[in-house]
Amino acid sequence: MTAAQIVFTEAAIDDLRRLGPDVAPRVLKKILLLEKNPQAGYSLGSAVTGFRKLVVGRNTWQAVHRLVAGKVEICEIWAVGPRADEEVYAAAVSRVRDAGDDLPELLLLQDVVRRLGQLAANITVTDPPVRQPVPDWLAERLIYTVGLSRERVAALDLQQAVEAWAEYRSAAR
Repeated sequence: MTAAQIVFTEAAIDDLRRLGPDVAPRVLKKILLLEKNPQAGYSLGSAVTGFRKLVVGRNTWQAVHRLVAGKVEICEIWAVGPRADEEVYAAAVSRVRDAGDDLPELLLLQDVVRRLGQLAANITVTDPPVRQPVPDWLAERLIYTVGLSRERVAALDLQQAVEAWAEYRSAAR
């Protein structure tokens, strides 16, 4: 599985600022887990069905997020805040309702860390690696010789394609 791209709504960035320098870095570090496991956390229901909550600390703070499937998995952070009185859920419900069918402006995790400055001073985020495309000759071999579907080959990066070809070539026939 490739890493998920984490993006934040402007409102979630404001939430992080309000949490302050003691809490914001802890929340951001926990959110980094979503890059490798975008399904982390617990499912939410009612007005935020399809969203998940990621618990930070001893169930003290939560980040409300959702995974958007597509060519690249995108994990959107919609609200961050204390769990007390379910404030963070109310904020998420309100923001989702206000957005309607329109997707709000989203900022990449790297940009959020830069914008937060001192609040995120100890957080390091690497830029995602540039995906190398599979050359046509290799894609054709994987489709016509190995028997992989076009969709499967299109989803592979260069390293995965080379490994699939090497595995096919080394298999006993």
